[in-house]
Amino acid sequence: MAKGLRLIALGMLAVLIAGCSATPEELSESGTEAAGKVFREDVHRTNAEVGSVRLYKPAGFKIQEGSDEQNIVLEKGRETYVLFINPNEPDDSRLFYDLLYADPAKEILTTATYEKNGVFGFSGITDAGSERFELVAGSGGTKMTTLSKEKGIERNLRTMMEIVRSVERPEDPDLTLK
Repeated sequence: MAKGLRLIALGMLAVLIAGCSATPEELSESGTEAAGKVFREDVHRTNAEVGSVRLYKPAGFKIQEGSDEQNIVLEKGRETYVLFINPNEPDDSRLFYDLLYADPAKEILTTATYEKNGVFGFSGITDAGSERFELVAGSGGTKMTTLSKEKGIERNLRTMMEIVRSVERPEDPDLTLK
């Protein structure tokens, strides 16, 4: 009898634990909330340079050789992050956000937009298949993408927004959009 009660208790515990697990949608929501919080905070100080572009590089991240001022590849462990910088886009640009929705093949799980002092930002999560998700964080003419497992969504979006918001590119007097 005691053995039967233990099995029932273990079964109930397993159901309870499974019910408490966050779904991809819940993780997506917490990830975009974390990115939004970072977007509204003070920008991290820059501590790395690629050409004339300065950016915040978190501890443990490495800038891959061959990166240039418009395409910077960062790595941390086995994860790769790609930072795209379009110097022709102003701080209030929605280009990268609009491009996310322009791809009909993407299964968008969630997006969120943010604005602060004339700067537009966003974060988004799409289903990349095989229990992986494509994450994107953007601010003006800068965006960063990576592939992530469920458990890394919130952490990755927070870190990506820290990097994206920190990017300092030189002012180009020839750009009329600035």
